[in-house]
Amino acid sequence: MMQRSSVLRIGQPKTVLNKRQKEFNQLSERIEQLDKVIPELRNTYELLIDRVQKEYNPIVMEYQEFRVELVKHLDRMYEKDLYRKAYLTKLAYLISEISFDLIVNYKFEELLPLFNKYSEVDFETALRELKKADSQLIETKFLAEENEVTEEDIFHELEPEEQERIKAELRAEKVKVHQEEAKQARQILQKQKTTKSVRKVYMDLVKAFHPDRETDEDEKLRKTEIMQKVTQTYQENNLLELLKLQIEFERIDQDHLENLGKEQLTYYNLVLKEQVEELEKEKLEIQQQISYLCGLKPEHVNAMTTVVVKFNTNINEVKAEIKEIKYTLKKWKEPSLLKAFLKTYEIPNMTIFDDEDDD
Repeated sequence: MMQRSSVLRIGQPKTVLNKRQKEFNQLSERIEQLDKVIPELRNTYELLIDRVQKEYNPIVMEYQEFRVELVKHLDRMYEKDLYRKAYLTKLAYLISEISFDLIVNYKFEELLPLFNKYSEVDFETALRELKKADSQLIETKFLAEENEVTEEDIFHELEPEEQERIKAELRAEKVKVHQEEAKQARQILQKQKTTKSVRKVYMDLVKAFHPDRETDEDEKLRKTEIMQKVTQTYQENNLLELLKLQIEFERIDQDHLENLGKEQLTYYNLVLKEQVEELEKEKLEIQQQISYLCGLKPEHVNAMTTVVVKFNTNINEVKAEIKEIKYTLKKWKEPSLLKAFLKTYEIPNMTIFDDEDDD
């Protein structure tokens, strides 16, 4: 039995190949690359999920608990009435903002009374405003659609030359639509032919290894295992693996690949292109999932080492934030140090006028 090669290719490295043969080799090599990368990315994602649950989430919640303690401390300092109005306004803003984030994103509902105490609006109103802000993108889209309708309404008010120009563009667009429909029809026809090509390879293997007529029990078992592999590969529309199986089980040899007809090779390449597209899509989906967990841009998620380094950095950053908030909490227990912070702190988009001298 022939040894199955890791990459199925036509010709040797120095062989002069035609365009379709080169394309076959390029597609084959890309599929092999993706078949190696995707399982590694899946393993990376599973590792990351486990580490997020066991390592990252606990320290994030530890940090949030210190924020809860900080908010409660700021409330106590507000009640002591040690600062003038401008500073108390800043304290109220900090308490309400931090409390709102902790309630909405980390479920610390025990802070609801504090939020309602210091916020200008109650929690339910603030939550509705947040949801309203989140829906602004959708509203913007609706406005854009309304503007398009308005443009259609004023069409007849345009100059005749401008109307003719627009009509010409519309006619060109219709031609483009018809061309696209024709292209899709051709693609459907090609799809039928490519499916036929894959089925042809599959049927060759079925005829050779179908176990039903086998009388020898050991050979029947062997063929049953082969057929399970062949059928699964066919169901996945994996032409490359079917061709490898043909070579592995000596149904074809290397010369068969190198002598494939122009039409046959064209259809093989179409199937391989589809396989590459599906694998690229699968890879991107995993990259996006990993990106969400560790913060790397999807296009930079290509190896476990890179992801682990980034995740470890995230862990260390949260640990540094815990250290910083513990220091801040300790420092702000001294009224003069909290006052020094409030003096320089500015509420976003708000100007507070206070010329009193409190030094």
